[in-house]
Amino acid sequence: MKNIIIKVIAITILIIVLFYLFYSPKLEFDVLKNPNYSHEKADQNYYQQQAEKTTGNAKLKEGVGTYVNKHINDVIKDLGQPDRVYKAEHDRKNYVFKNKDHYYLVSTKNNKVSSVFATGDKVNVSPIKIKQDATNLFNGTNIDMEPLVESTYGNYKIELSERDIKTQLLVKYGDVYAQVLIDSETNEVMGVQFMNSDVVVEHAPFSMSKVSNKSEKLGRKDSQKLQSHINKDITLLEIVNENRKMKGVKPLKMDDQLTYITQMEADLIDEDVNEEDAVKSLEDGITKHINDQSIEYEAINQNLAFNFYDMPTLINSWLNNNSYREKLLGSQYDEFGAGNSRAYYSLVFKESKK
Repeated sequence: MKNIIIKVIAITILIIVLFYLFYSPKLEFDVLKNPNYSHEKADQNYYQQQAEKTTGNAKLKEGVGTYVNKHINDVIKDLGQPDRVYKAEHDRKNYVFKNKDHYYLVSTKNNKVSSVFATGDKVNVSPIKIKQDATNLFNGTNIDMEPLVESTYGNYKIELSERDIKTQLLVKYGDVYAQVLIDSETNEVMGVQFMNSDVVVEHAPFSMSKVSNKSEKLGRKDSQKLQSHINKDITLLEIVNENRKMKGVKPLKMDDQLTYITQMEADLIDEDVNEEDAVKSLEDGITKHINDQSIEYEAINQNLAFNFYDMPTLINSWLNNNSYREKLLGSQYDEFGAGNSRAYYSLVFKESKK
């Protein structure tokens, strides 16, 4: 009888252990990681069959892509005085030019234009067009699926994945690279980022492998002052609103208090903390501060991201992920805020209390 009782207890314990292993909840973090760390190559699909190995296309003759490598004064002469100017990583300075029809983010180094991001209904991104069917980009355009980028940091081989081809195609015009940001759900071009080779390497939007060295090293650090972080937050929020306007969704109001809370929590992330702890701390800290400040709301949601080095790529990646897209374009929200620190970004959406 005693042996039977012992066997019954042992079997019961085994069943409990197995149940726990298979059905216990797992801690998951709702954070978008930069897919450029994947080395998956593009499949042999329609797009690759249309592509041709090449050194690029003819040099740009018109459009904002022609500003790359020019003096910033040439841009100001055409676009007028910038709305904002702020310091950025890699000793660069960013200029923002915006009105109801266009949004330009121009990055410079030593007053020379390094990159131009353009979005909006009336921007001239020739030979590309905003909202055009991205499939048409393959008609008469030479596209290299594995381009070699020669920069002051060394030479890098890029491998465009199938996802890259559908969401952020890279096209070379002369010595200027165009990152074409695409909404894969509608196949519409949402924006274009024209860059020199150094910015391609610094932003690292694609899977890259270094094939030669140069004297200048690419460093990743976050020594920017609070004012620079706040300017990045504002730029992030502005580009999100540009995406919403192009999709026919009302722009959101920038909430200064929400941005302050989010940025404060982002600044608290330690450099040596692991990714999961950093994301959990950021998410929980923001929620706690919102509740401690007795901010009234109907709903609060967050888009978190890690390992992104420029905002247009990040926002386009959120747009092309169903769960993040739903919040990015959600019509129920009316206010938002943002925070950033090193490679971490948080975008907080608020639905005000009815």
